[in-house]
Amino acid sequence: MPRTERQNQQIRDERREQILQAALKVFARRGLAATKMTDISEEAGLSKGLAYHYFHSKEEIFTTLVKKATESSKLVLHYAKQQAGSPLEQIHWMTRMILQSIEGEGGYLFLTMIHAYTSDAVPEEVRELLTEEHTSSQVKESALLISAGQDQGEIVAGDPEKLAVAYYSLIEGLAISKLQWEDCPIPDAEMILRIFKANQA
Repeated sequence: MPRTERQNQQIRDERREQILQAALKVFARRGLAATKMTDISEEAGLSKGLAYHYFHSKEEIFTTLVKKATESSKLVLHYAKQQAGSPLEQIHWMTRMILQSIEGEGGYLFLTMIHAYTSDAVPEEVRELLTEEHTSSQVKESALLISAGQDQGEIVAGDPEKLAVAYYSLIEGLAISKLQWEDCPIPDAEMILRIFKANQA
């Protein structure tokens, strides 16, 4: 029995995701400039021709991954703010979500994003996505949560934006450590947030 269009679309979606996940690992290890489409297709266990059927170039794959990453980072912060509880509890929820990602494939995504920010080889579309305004807006949005937590006496005093930068730097460092050391013991959200928690009497 021939496949339905819905089944065909599902297969196409699964193939695209297979290629993206493989590319993520390759880009994280080699960066965009040193990566070839052959590397990605081999990692995915597909022929080079099939990979080209879904993506025209490694640059298109890289740009797709960066778009997904920026959307994901916005969404996790958005959903954190929708959670019941105090600002610190919302940050705790967000931290758990990010750590779960790092324990999975998220570490590769963090390292790929570092390449995206630092490499001269990235496509212009990626440069436009990762403007200083985008980066600072993520920090500023997180700083609002931190500031609200400070107002409630839950989070240590200090510049909220600097605390937000420290938070994301710590998270990125954990992601890199996990890639360098597969069995790296990743601290839980409670341990991480202890750094930012105000002393409770």
